[in-house]
Amino acid sequence: MLGKTSTKILMHAIAVMRPRGGFFDAEIDGDVARSILGFLEYFPAPTRLTFPLGLRLVEYGPFLFREGFRRFTSMDDETATRYIHHWERAGGAPALLYQGVRALVLVCFYQHPKILKAMEVDWQGRADERVAYRAAILRERLKASKPAGGDAAAGRSAVAAADGVSAAADRTVATPQAGAQNGNQDPSERTGAGVEER
Repeated sequence: MLGKTSTKILMHAIAVMRPRGGFFDAEIDGDVARSILGFLEYFPAPTRLTFPLGLRLVEYGPFLFREGFRRFTSMDDETATRYIHHWERAGGAPALLYQGVRALVLVCFYQHPKILKAMEVDWQGRADERVAYRAAILRERLKASKPAGGDAAAGRSAVAAADGVSAAADRTVATPQAGAQNGNQDPSERTGAGVEER
């Protein structure tokens, strides 16, 4: 979707905007860029068409903020960071461009499998836990109701159904993320079951 020049600008923006320090120093800029391009496919047509133009404005705009007649991609990290924050403080369209690009960078960065693992975030494990918890609540409520007479069979069936929900949760196996756009979805949504918080 983006040409070589636009991709180069985006990569430099990622390097400047992404978090740094500790396990955040993982070399994942290329993956983040590919995830951003995946997001762009779902943007409205006007946004998809103007995004490369916005990147070009960032590339050739240093002179607008007294940073000299040079390109964004030729700046070292310190200078580029100072320059890019001029866009944030400018207000209006420049600030919206900065906020939009930064939001894409941070979303795709924090949803990268390496970062999720380093932060000990396990969406699938949490989803399984919540489904199992919900099934346990259903079993306890159904057992507490103590259906009598002809309703006993129905009660046993309901308890069995709750056990089936729990067993299904136990069989659920987390699958590798195909990309940041897949990783952004909370796996609890993929279980198709409403659950309650602890």
